[in-house]
Parts: sequence; C-alpha cells; structure tokens
Amino acid sequence: MATPHNIPIRIANLLIELTSPLSAVELGIEGRLGPFRAEEGALENPLSRVALRWEDSKNPPAPQGELIYDPGSIWKMYRAGSDFCATLAYENQGQSVPVQGLLRANRAWDDAILTEHRSGLGWQSLLNLGAGELIFRTAILSSGGLVLHSSGLDDNGKGIVFIGHSGAGKSTQVGLWSHEPGVVAMNDDRIAVRVEAGGPVCYGTPWGGTAEIARNHAAPLAALIVLEQASENAIQPLAPAAAAPLLMARAFLPYWDAALMQRAMANLNTILARVPVYRLRCRPEGAVISLVRSIL
Repeated sequence: MATPHNIPIRIANLLIELTSPLSAVELGIEGRLGPFRAEEGALENPLSRVALRWEDSKNPPAPQGELIYDPGSIWKMYRAGSDFCATLAYENQGQSVPVQGLLRANRAWDDAILTEHRSGLGWQSLLNLGAGELIFRTAILSSGGLVLHSSGLDDNGKGIVFIGHSGAGKSTQVGLWSHEPGVVAMNDDRIAVRVEAGGPVCYGTPWGGTAEIARNHAAPLAALIVLEQASENAIQPLAPAAAAPLLMARAFLPYWDAALMQRAMANLNTILARVPVYRLRCRPEGAVISLVRSIL
C-alpha cells in the first residue's frame, strides 16, 4: 500500500490533519485550500484538531443510519450509532444526482472520514465545498468559535465583521472598503469569530461568496455589524439581548444535535459579552466608512 499523503490545513487556529492516498493536487484542493495549508512550523499549538481521512469509493456512497436533519440543500445529516453521517450531493443543472460524498464524524467532531466517488473530468474533492465547510464550522465550536454569514476586513488592525443574509450588502461593504489604505479584505461570505486568551479575533476562511474573496488572515475583532439596506445611513448599538437572535439567524449552527447547539449558544454568549454589536442601516456608498469608523 502506498504511503498516504499528510496534508495539514490550518483555518482559524483549527488544525485539520488530512491524510489521503491522493495528493492535494490530485484532490483538486490546492486552489481553495492551498493558502490555508499549514507548513511544518505552523503545526504547533492549534486551539483544536481534527483527524480527517479521505477515502475513494468505486460507487456513490450510501447513507448510513437514521435521517435526523434535512435542511433541503446539498447535504443531509444522519445518526449512525454515536457518529454523525452527512451525505452530500450537488445538483447538476437542476437535476438530482447520486450521493457524491459521505462524511462520517464522531460525536466530538475531532475524528472524521470523508468517502467520495470520483466521476467526470475535472473532478475536485468536496473539501473545496460543503464537506470542508461542514467539518470546519462544526469542529470550531469545541474551541469557542462560531462561523457567521458575513464579510470581514482588517481596518489597520481593527477587525470589522459585516453580518447579513444574502443580498444584505456584505460583498458591497468589502468592495467599498478595499481601496482604503491599510485595509485587508478577509472574506466576503464566511468569517469565523472566537474569544481567545488575548481577546476576540476574526478570521478569514477558504469559502468566499460572489466576489470569491477568501484570504488566510486574522485580526483583533473590534465590532460585529448587522447590515440592513436603507435610504439613509445610520448606525446604532445593539444590546446583547437584541443582538443574539439577529446573529443566531445569520450563523451556521448545528441544528441536528442538542449538545452541539448548546455549545454554539455558549460560544455566542461569550462573544456577545466581549464584542460590541451594531445595526448599520445604509446606502451602498463610501460615506459608510467614516460612519463605521466613528464607533470603533
């Protein structure tokens, strides 16, 4: 048997220790996950780890266990004994397709196996898409983290996270700010946040939105800002009790398991206790920048 490839990936201080009979190039993950590959000197002291094994399957993998959560999207969650099993299938031009990947994780989400059926020219691993994201956003819960539907940037050492549903203006904000001196755009659709020993931090992730901004960059988190489109620009602080339901509705939460949900809510409460939250009603114009900076 050939020696497996060890492909360590570090996202938001979470180390995913991927082993696979295929190389990163053969898996097709170099483009999206390459900037997050951990070099030898960056393997120490992560806040949490996931051991992930990749396996090939000659046939489309079959669901395992009892269906416990169906969000009506690309994946469904099953329970098989004490493990969780997610099937993943991306539609092809509106047509349903066989299961393309099966992700099996233990209860702690620190040990997982991804089984995939390779098909077609240009095949790429689902680690680039839903499988990788599902692993990350669930495993980060164990170290106090949370992934928000948001864009984020580093404004000269101050991390700003713009939170909103699709169409709220997340990518627009990144576009407005990106030409400002000292601003680093981190991601336009998925930002991870966590309160760490040194304070709150926000992180870019590999999964960007329509603007495909997905930078491996972190910044001290200065503010969480809930976006609303409006005819006039205004920003107001939100008390934690008012901010909590808004953030819950815009976070990627593990609704399939009560214990994981409890952990996610604890993380959210910790974040709300340390990070100011604002509601920004605005037009898509540069005047928003000085308005936001006025509250940092």
